[in-house]
Amino acid sequence: MMKNILLACTLLFAGLLHAQNIKIEGLVTFEGEPIPETFITIKTEKVYHATTNDSGYFMVEIPENVTQYTITWEHSQFKAVTKSFQYSADAPLNLQFTEQQEEVLSGIVIDQTNKNIRRFADKTVVDVEKLTVLNAGSVFDAVNKLPGVLVTANGQIAHNGKLATIFLDGEPTGMSGDQLTNFLKNLPANTVKSIEIIDRPGAKYSATFNGTIINVITKSAKIEGISGSITQENIVNSRIKNNTSAQIMFKKNKLSWNMNTGYTHHEGNTNSLNEFSYNSNGVAVKARENYWNNGWYQNYYLRNNWQYKITDLANLTFKYNYNHTYSKPKSYGTMFNAFGDTELTYKQQTANRSNNNMHELQFIYAQKLDTIGTNFTLTSNTEFQNNTNSNQLFVEGENVSTILADNNFVYSQTRADFETPFKAANGTLSLGAHYTHSVSGNNGSYIWEQARTYIPYDFKYTNKAAYASVSGKIHSLMISAGVRLENLTYQSETAVDSLDLKQDFTNLFPTVSLKYNLMSGVYLSAGYSKRMNLPGAQAFNPNITSQNSLLVANAGNPNLKPQISHNMNATLTVFDYIYFNYNLSKMPNQNVVFYEIADNGTLESKSNNIENGFSQSFNMGLPIPYAMFTKGIKNMINDRNGLNVDELSFTYLNAGYFKTTYDEVIPDRFQRGAFYIFTYSQFYLGNNTRAFVTYYNMFKGVMNLYELNKPAQNLNISVNKKFMDNKLTLNVGVDNVLNTDGFDVNVFGNGLQMRTETLNERRMFKVGLTFNFGSFKDQNQQLFPQGTPPFKTN
Repeated sequence: MMKNILLACTLLFAGLLHAQNIKIEGLVTFEGEPIPETFITIKTEKVYHATTNDSGYFMVEIPENVTQYTITWEHSQFKAVTKSFQYSADAPLNLQFTEQQEEVLSGIVIDQTNKNIRRFADKTVVDVEKLTVLNAGSVFDAVNKLPGVLVTANGQIAHNGKLATIFLDGEPTGMSGDQLTNFLKNLPANTVKSIEIIDRPGAKYSATFNGTIINVITKSAKIEGISGSITQENIVNSRIKNNTSAQIMFKKNKLSWNMNTGYTHHEGNTNSLNEFSYNSNGVAVKARENYWNNGWYQNYYLRNNWQYKITDLANLTFKYNYNHTYSKPKSYGTMFNAFGDTELTYKQQTANRSNNNMHELQFIYAQKLDTIGTNFTLTSNTEFQNNTNSNQLFVEGENVSTILADNNFVYSQTRADFETPFKAANGTLSLGAHYTHSVSGNNGSYIWEQARTYIPYDFKYTNKAAYASVSGKIHSLMISAGVRLENLTYQSETAVDSLDLKQDFTNLFPTVSLKYNLMSGVYLSAGYSKRMNLPGAQAFNPNITSQNSLLVANAGNPNLKPQISHNMNATLTVFDYIYFNYNLSKMPNQNVVFYEIADNGTLESKSNNIENGFSQSFNMGLPIPYAMFTKGIKNMINDRNGLNVDELSFTYLNAGYFKTTYDEVIPDRFQRGAFYIFTYSQFYLGNNTRAFVTYYNMFKGVMNLYELNKPAQNLNISVNKKFMDNKLTLNVGVDNVLNTDGFDVNVFGNGLQMRTETLNERRMFKVGLTFNFGSFKDQNQQLFPQGTPPFKTN
């Protein structure tokens, strides 16, 4: 008997040693389209889970031999399906949804398949469509409420203390400065599906995109029919501002079309005060400039996206985008200048004109090479932009200077990207080659009492790159790593040999992102990336581009270099909504804008190279719910997957500290750190009515070489009400409630003392109406991050 028992145990042990895991894999589709974020449940004697990636692919490794199993596939937009299968090795499954849900939930259910904030190893995805606090205003408002995002004192968008790049549907917008800000304010947030905060851009993205990429993903039609929305908003204070926009989505058989269009007219007044002093050739110069500024601009935009389904495995997409901006701001000022013992007081006026037209064409051919997630994409993108500018300065009614400039910009890019499941790492392998070329031609003229000649110049830019990246999941550790080989060539050509520049730069740019599951709902992620940043063509312009007063002008610097940075970060997240983030960047070379004293004794604002930059920041986000604690903290956490965020009252608190240091060129007073807080609150009033309060406060400190003399703060309040089964939305509110929107700062200048105080537009009252028509339900927006593998538990 004992021998028989030992023999049986031996055979059993040998069988266990020789048992092999089996893999169940497949693709989930609806009407031939892959469905990302489908939740897969596989039942044998145990239960296993997976989530499809952006190609609709999943794979589960089961540590047992089975002959039959049951699969359930679920998605918030479709009726769940359950089927039984006989196991067959090397036979991928083709799982299909057949019916859509009759209604899309009006609220957000926070579960494994439907969260309004999801954090991955390399990015954070925010669902704008389902969260009223984000989709009630403009895209600019929505971006400004994202975790870690704030608008700097000079109007730029930053994330975790570093400037961010804005993408729209996976592509750079081609706009910057006021043009980009105004466009985002014109684009209604109700046309947006989601926003990706890519704080660790992988090897697929050009190394020239330094800092965070904020990718705004608009809605698109994926089912038969026509749907859309119309929005009208008016803002009133001393002037009336008008925003009108519309979105139309259409799908018929194999053709789908998505169109966004809008018109904006804006007029607004601000006040500015400049005080500065410096020495020029041994003469003490002091000035006080008091401005009243009238901003005036109009904007039209049209965005079209046509997609044709050639076969079940191939799609052809054509995009045409147009944007036109016309602005004619004016300023009126009382100026006081002192040159040694000579004092001068006078009245000044500036009159500017800017006319910008941008056309963009894009072709995308996407080919599925198999049914388990292997894809090839070929993309061609071309952008044409023309900008004409006129800057005039009048002193006591006499024309002192006129600067005319005409800029023509052509940008083209061709990309080939390949992606396939990488079974060895239970993840994805990506390969690609990119080629980018742009030419900026600049011509103009001066009418100026100074002896100046406008220098026509061309700026050419070429970028050639190849990349490889792999992502995978090993137990509780998610890994994404890649390397990009990039060759950057840029040159400026002028009629003055000393101003010509040509640089050729080749280097490797690695990226690594890690995410580890510490416990249920708690993750620790970390990453490293090497990036570079080259300023836009206008930063190299050797000419004076505008003269703001007799003493102050803007100019370019033809001797700039690429900015290199080594970036490290770590983030702790709890239930995706709470996060603590630390960033550290070493910048051997950095380009920053500040004032310098010109040879003729005036001041010029332009970019300059600074070496040995070092920045660090700490940021946190924390939701504070109201009227929920009667359930008890333990029960609230246990029931978090059943919470309807859209019907809660809460405050989401963003707070942070950032500091940047430089070499001895910058005084210590401009290298101090700064704290900020930004909160947005939702108060659910019942009956589909919500009140929103946003508050921002930047405490005294330094941000981008701006030293705040007093805290900068702003408060906005609005009420949102939905009618007619959510088809009609009314939004009323007040911006700049406290009349404190602006800043009082000391501005760094090489060899000068300068203070600027700006008070932006006074309190503004706004009312907006949005009407949604059709029965559109979007089930196929690709929210999964690039290369994120399926999720598996045992």
